[in-house]
Amino acid sequence: MKLACAVSTYETQFGPIVFKDGNLSANFELMKKYGYKGMDLFIKKTSKEQLASYKKLIAEYGMEVATLFAIYLGESGVKLSEKDPTLRERNVNLMKEQLENAKELNAVGLGLGYIRGTHSEDETECDAKKRIAEALHEIGEYADKLGTTILLEPINRYEINTINRATDAVDFIKENNLKGVTLQLDMFHMNIEDKSLPYAINYAKGLISNLHISSSNRYAVGEGHFNFDEVIQALKDVGYDGFLTLEAFSTDADLTLKQTAQHLAKYL
Repeated sequence: MKLACAVSTYETQFGPIVFKDGNLSANFELMKKYGYKGMDLFIKKTSKEQLASYKKLIAEYGMEVATLFAIYLGESGVKLSEKDPTLRERNVNLMKEQLENAKELNAVGLGLGYIRGTHSEDETECDAKKRIAEALHEIGEYADKLGTTILLEPINRYEINTINRATDAVDFIKENNLKGVTLQLDMFHMNIEDKSLPYAINYAKGLISNLHISSSNRYAVGEGHFNFDEVIQALKDVGYDGFLTLEAFSTDADLTLKQTAQHLAKYL
């Protein structure tokens, strides 16, 4: 397994991203110092020229992209649970464009978090999930054709009202026979929603494409009460050998990366 961390290509205050200033060269230098091999890359609407410059810089530092997150889509109201068929088809096409970007960057795949959308007060989660599944059939087929994947991320109930548990996400993919759709698991969300972290990991066997790590309080690894011995063992048991991607709050990126790398050194 390899260490990665969350990096934004632009200045942002969004969520638990370790590097929020958009200074990629300096950020990659620090990541390399502590043995990080990759990143989750958070992007705005990006031209092909800008994408090419990211790709070149990533290669220069010997890095890889785990999950590409086009969070600007969510910020602009894109959601796959959209009730209007015309708008939903537009959203599907926007996701296809980002899958092409993920492929261009040789990313593991494109993340699907909040963009999946929610269910409204006058319907059930099942109603929204039907629309999400319909959209993902088309997007997943496109991802598979490109040779990449959509990484569906279970997110806790306090942040979204669809697909909260890792087990829910596994069942959703299997019950809808979704092709080109795998999982972006997150220890913070699993800790809230699932029976246990090892149980969730084992339930998701064969579908995990990336794992967000942090402490239980969502700061650097070692700050909270997660048992990484059992988490790493569960990952080994299911044959996972991908990225352990640090998605955490940080007021000192140097210290956050150093502490996390030291805490996990024995597993890598």
